[in-house]
Amino acid sequence: MSEVKSPQRSSFTIFAVGALIGAGIALLYAPQSGKETRKLLAKKAKLLRNKAQDTVENAQEFIKDRKADLVAALDSGKEIVDHAKHKLS
Repeated sequence: MSEVKSPQRSSFTIFAVGALIGAGIALLYAPQSGKETRKLLAKKAKLLRNKAQDTVENAQEFIKDRKADLVAALDSGKEIVDHAKHKLS
């Protein structure tokens, strides 16, 4: 079966490819030396890595919170069902 891509995913892919092409062109026309460019790229990569780690940590926390909410809701639902069963008995 063929996989249908969502418009959001396609847009992100197009954006990412464009960003990479733009970055490559910018490097070709960069006014600084190769050494300076490498330092700049290393600094930007470190910032990007830190931002990605923060995003992952935030996502994990969000998922953990939603899981706790879901467990609480299920427990509440079980109590209601048990109460209704006892009432009908």
